[in-house]
Parts: sequence; C-alpha cells; structure tokens
Amino acid sequence: MGFDYTWFDTSQESRGTWEALCPPGEYRIIHPNSVPPLIPRALTAKADSVLMVASGSPEGQIVFMANIHRVDSGDQAIDQEPFGIVFHANTPAPSGVLLHHGRWEGRTTQPPEEFWRTLQSSGIGNCYPLRELPGRKAGPITDLNVPSQHEAFAALVSRLKESLQ
Repeated sequence: MGFDYTWFDTSQESRGTWEALCPPGEYRIIHPNSVPPLIPRALTAKADSVLMVASGSPEGQIVFMANIHRVDSGDQAIDQEPFGIVFHANTPAPSGVLLHHGRWEGRTTQPPEEFWRTLQSSGIGNCYPLRELPGRKAGPITDLNVPSQHEAFAALVSRLKESLQ
C-alpha cells in the first residue's frame, strides 16, 4: 500500500480540543471548518466532509483520525486524506501524520454528474452522501462498518507507530 505522507508537529495540541469533536470509542461526521487549525485550511477548504474517529480509552492512549473527503474537480473524484494524532493520556505524541494518495479500496469515489453540476453552481458540497461514510452522523466505532474507513485508519496507525515509541 504505497502513499505519500506529511508529518506535523503535534506537541502543542490539546486532547480536549479533539475529544470535543469526537469522544473516545466513537465516530462523528463533521463539517470541514470544524477540524482543529493544525490541519491545513487549504485542504479543508476543498473538503466535502470529515469523518472523525477516536480509538482508545478515556484514561489512556488514544488515536484520533480526521479522514478528510477532498473534492478533486480535476479528476472528478472525492479522495480520502486521513490525518492522525496520538495522545498518551493528555500528552500528545510529538508528530501527527497526513496521508496522501492512498491505495486502499474505496479511497476514491466518482460522484455522479449531478454532483459536479451542483458543485459548479454552489461551491463545495457539504456531506455529499458518499457510500464511504456511515449512514448516521455519529455513533460507536463498533457501528462504523465502512471498509474504506477501516483501511484509512489501518494505514494511519502503521505510520503513527513511529510516534508511539
């Protein structure tokens, strides 16, 4: 599974900020403007939606994933661009990672032509009903039965292992 990635200094991040968006053991679909400013605004400005996942325990280590669904007008596609950050209790790991050009199944969606017509007339869509998003806007991780989201999380964890040590 080849991909590019960018590391970010996360040493000043607050677990409370991330947890307010998505509590441990849950997922949330949020508006791209809601993600912490650590994630580049140039990326979130192109996003349709963001799936947040918080995996771990309330007292211990927790991994947050913000899977940004970036609209790529040139390729007429919506691509997943996951960002991950780890906290050891309330202490952030020194680095978080943003994955680009992932190769997992379902990472790229080709919306129908009507989406692109609507996009041209109104700007970025908000929470276009992607099959790569869960049917509900929030719930426990155990209800997140979307294979491409699991693949994105697995790809992040493999990269984040470097900052877990």
